[in-house]
Amino acid sequence: MAHGIGLSIGATTLRAVAVGRSALTRSPVLTRYPHRPAEVGVPAENPNLVERGLVITGFVDRVGDPVPIVAADGSSHRAETVLAEALRALRDALPGRGPVDEPLGVTHPAHWSPSAVAALRRALEEQTLLTSDAVAGLLAVGDDPGLPTRGVVALCDVGGSGASLVLADAANGYQPIGPAIRSTDFSGDLVDQALLSRVVGDLGAVDASSTSAIGNLGRLRGECRAAKERLSTTAATSLPVELSGRRTEVRVTRTELEDAIRGPLDGFVDLLQETLQRTGIRGADLAAVATVGGGARLPMLTTTLSERLRVPVVTPAQPELAAAIGGGLSAARARVPDVATALAPAAPPPAAAAADPSAGPASSTFRALAWSQADDSPEPALVEPAPDEPYEPRPRLAFTEPEDEAVRATPAPWYRGPAGYVAAGALAALLAVGGAAYYLLRDDGSPTTTAPSTSAPASSSPATATTTPSASDQPSAVPAPAPEQTVYQQAPPPPASTVTQEAPPATETPAPTTEAPPPPTTTDAPPTTVTETTTESPGPTTRQRIIPSLPYQTIPGLPFVPAPIQPPSP
Repeated sequence: MAHGIGLSIGATTLRAVAVGRSALTRSPVLTRYPHRPAEVGVPAENPNLVERGLVITGFVDRVGDPVPIVAADGSSHRAETVLAEALRALRDALPGRGPVDEPLGVTHPAHWSPSAVAALRRALEEQTLLTSDAVAGLLAVGDDPGLPTRGVVALCDVGGSGASLVLADAANGYQPIGPAIRSTDFSGDLVDQALLSRVVGDLGAVDASSTSAIGNLGRLRGECRAAKERLSTTAATSLPVELSGRRTEVRVTRTELEDAIRGPLDGFVDLLQETLQRTGIRGADLAAVATVGGGARLPMLTTTLSERLRVPVVTPAQPELAAAIGGGLSAARARVPDVATALAPAAPPPAAAAADPSAGPASSTFRALAWSQADDSPEPALVEPAPDEPYEPRPRLAFTEPEDEAVRATPAPWYRGPAGYVAAGALAALLAVGGAAYYLLRDDGSPTTTAPSTSAPASSSPATATTTPSASDQPSAVPAPAPEQTVYQQAPPPPASTVTQEAPPATETPAPTTEAPPPPTTTDAPPTTVTETTTESPGPTTRQRIIPSLPYQTIPGLPFVPAPIQPPSP
């Protein structure tokens, strides 16, 4: 299985990696020849640069610029076209590469604009996969040594010309959260310059105006870069110095290097913390910090990030190759088909199978009709359970309560328990008793007016109508005692006329004679007299009903019992 080839683009370095096999690093310098393919790099890196050619530099930072690059011979060249040619030359010079059609992935700086990325995509070959170096670096670190699968991962890519910050969501395939943030205050070139200033300061006054001094300073800068890489693994190192006709060696320790870069490094970590706060990511949400690029080899970078952020800092074994390795892995994985959705090869037809003598008999179900098309399709047989296995019409479902106390079910309110049921029953009983008492005693509360009683002869009664209670209202065998006094009630005199209405006699009372019966002489109470007075006037008619008082005392709550009626004497 092919592992793929990855190419990474940097402002100061171009790198190529055959994943798991080899790696190559060159400077972004392209030399064109009229009779052979172009070469990439400088003579100190590329042994094939043995003859003069057209040298083109500074094309990495000009990708997407509509203004072309003017070479030494006066020719104009688009920056993205020159970069694509340099990448092809770098791939051809990579040792241990596979076939020509091996998967190829190219990574571009994460801080590039969309127009620059689109311009490079048009200049590259169609089968080349172009991705961001931030995504590729996270893929490489996640593959080896590994990253958390949840939370936010901060990627710190410290390159030659600057450092980039990218926040990624680990649960979403390490996709970036927001754009990349670029800082030029901390970079590999800045570290080299700080170390160079430290070495030159120890040598004293140096005349940098001469041409030889400029060349010597260029070589000394290269020695400082090599010393920086050695100080990543050792506590002290020495570098040869040749300036102003003097040749000597200068010893530099890691502590001196850290003192020289402490200020820029603190500013870079402050920028990372400000980015986390501005994005709304708390300290508990940050799962880890991944460091890639050549500057990730500095032990001081790992120590400072760990102390300030209090999270794990993950650095691969070759952090400067992380982007190229991730590009190769992305290209190789893009070529792998999805096994879950791949189609299985079709079975050979029966004729071809029969032609092969070593093949077995053809399937008896070949070209068989579906069960809905068959004329005599049998009914599906029922599957009987085993004798020792209980039959279950449906599978059992087991539900488990979550372990988190915060998501447990809240207790039922008090009114849904036994106390609520008892209170509801007591309230219903009180309402029932109150309603019954109000229905029974609602007529006893009406006021009763009793007129003053006087004793007078029966003949002086001014009553003009007598109302006799019906036989249905009389009790059958319970006579009520009557007081030995006569009660009379006189109605107010009518102002206009009086209408008298006589109640119908009871069934047991004989028909009245022409002579008026004499008034009763017994001491029994006279029957109840009801007088209705109607006043005729021009205005509305007013009727007044007078309810006489009873001749005896009544007991509240008991029905009215009248006195027995005495029949008239003949």
